[in-house]
Amino acid sequence: MAFYTRIYVVKWRKNMGILIKALALNKRIRVFLADTVDITNEAIKRHDLWPSAASVLGKTMTIGTMMGAMLKGEESLTIKIDGNGPIGNVVVEADAKGNVRGYVSREHVHFDNKQTIDDVTTLGYNGYIEVIKDLKLKDFFISTIPIQTGDLAKDFTYYFATSEQTPSLISLGSYFTTDGFAQVFGGILIQLLPDALEEDITYLENKVELLRSYSKLLKEYPHQEEILKLLFNDDYHIIETKEIQFKCPCSKEKFAGGIASLGKEEISEMIAKDHKAEVICHYCKEVYHYNEEELNKILIYAKGKKKDEIN
Repeated sequence: MAFYTRIYVVKWRKNMGILIKALALNKRIRVFLADTVDITNEAIKRHDLWPSAASVLGKTMTIGTMMGAMLKGEESLTIKIDGNGPIGNVVVEADAKGNVRGYVSREHVHFDNKQTIDDVTTLGYNGYIEVIKDLKLKDFFISTIPIQTGDLAKDFTYYFATSEQTPSLISLGSYFTTDGFAQVFGGILIQLLPDALEEDITYLENKVELLRSYSKLLKEYPHQEEILKLLFNDDYHIIETKEIQFKCPCSKEKFAGGIASLGKEEISEMIAKDHKAEVICHYCKEVYHYNEEELNKILIYAKGKKKDEIN
């Protein structure tokens, strides 16, 4: 494992990516393409991620945004991965609106193999992937699979085949500059629809080698529709193009509710000992400070007073 030093000299864009949803091969397959370079760089900036940690989290967020595009309305999902590797746990949340956020247990992790980022060593390959979908029903939909390889594209291909019975093809790509930020980052998810033909499977099998070098495709074709055209000529139809972003809905008020849930004894001890509190969001690293007066208001709430009595 190498130490990694980063100098923050980049000019940040607006933290937006683009996701395309399309149908292809006479509408017998569906395709999702996600450009997540800005989302990944936002995560790098917020978490101070070293390159292989950034690669693993960025790829999980890329998959999360594509899976989120399969949802609707207020639905959302959470991906939890533990491969028992040096990075520890990887957690990503995404929703149908194009919002995604995520974090890893250990940010300062980097492994490479012949100057190529080594995701498998970083993540590990002896653990599980868990997908939790909140479809706004009575219960969550939860599916857990054992990690097969530590290669996220292959493991999520296995997830779709086993947990959702949907034959899929996933390819992910990235390229990092010497300052440790992503120059290109993204992914493609191709799924057979129920009326797919044997010839469609053969067609996609012939594209596997091309998709194997998705990082190269991202560098050579900066616009995602160019990749669609390369793969399917003119036999595709774009259904939706939407902005995606790294966005965390945390707030000082929400974390105040979390402090209240600790109970009056622990809050009272906090006030007596420290006279203040600090909470850091795992997902975005935003820091929230609470002074003694604010903690006393939270204590009143914890004792069962109505919320409007402490505002």
